[in-house]
Amino acid sequence: MKIATVGKGGSGKTTIAGTLARVFAENGRKMLAIDGDPNPNLALTLGLSRDQADAIIYIPSSVMKRGEEVDGVMMMVPAISKDEIMDQFATEAAPGVDLIVMGQPAHGTAGSGCMCASHRAVRGLVSELTTYGEHTLTDMEAGLEHLKRGTARHVDMMLVVAEPYYRSLEAGMRTAALAEELGIKHIKVVANKVRNDDDLEAIKTFCDQHDMSLIGVVPYDEEMVAAERDEKSPYDHASQSAGVEAIREIAANIDLLN
Repeated sequence: MKIATVGKGGSGKTTIAGTLARVFAENGRKMLAIDGDPNPNLALTLGLSRDQADAIIYIPSSVMKRGEEVDGVMMMVPAISKDEIMDQFATEAAPGVDLIVMGQPAHGTAGSGCMCASHRAVRGLVSELTTYGEHTLTDMEAGLEHLKRGTARHVDMMLVVAEPYYRSLEAGMRTAALAEELGIKHIKVVANKVRNDDDLEAIKTFCDQHDMSLIGVVPYDEEMVAAERDEKSPYDHASQSAGVEAIREIAANIDLLN
């Protein structure tokens, strides 16, 4: 299954994505993680050190080239073989988890234009590299731009990560609506950083009002905060913490849909 995590900036989508990949690998799944965020942070959440993350070779957008146009959408195909992409750019981030990172904006390019080429490249990679893992998990950039450009068009499941306050939930609603327009089969909400019953009730009520399906609830977890502060993956820092256990439940719920 091809899965993407999306959400408002700060919602915790990268933490959910990285921990979910580790949990699936723990259960024997072969995972391919794709960091599609121009400000990449997935490597640390998966378990690499800062030095290891800094040593990753980013995939340039030129690794994908224009193919045919289908239904008004320009399809992207690899400029080199898929095996060469994996050989040159994949990093073993954890047991059972390979990571590839899309090229981040070069220093000194502020104000030089949009990230259109990167969006097309991510879309093409999500479509092409599905044979390298039982699950492909892509951490998308925050906001709605990637959905407007159809970057996540080829995923099977969109996990919309939302915090229990109105602006985050409203952003999640807009994200879910765009994902539905793209024809994504499974669109699910992950309630994150839930502190109490009032938080949970607020999210459940909002989801019910807007016909959004909740797949799991991740509590506010001091262990996850500590892991981020120490630049460690939540899974390695405290694999039995309440947050990680909640993500295990989400993984089990995803398997039921697969």
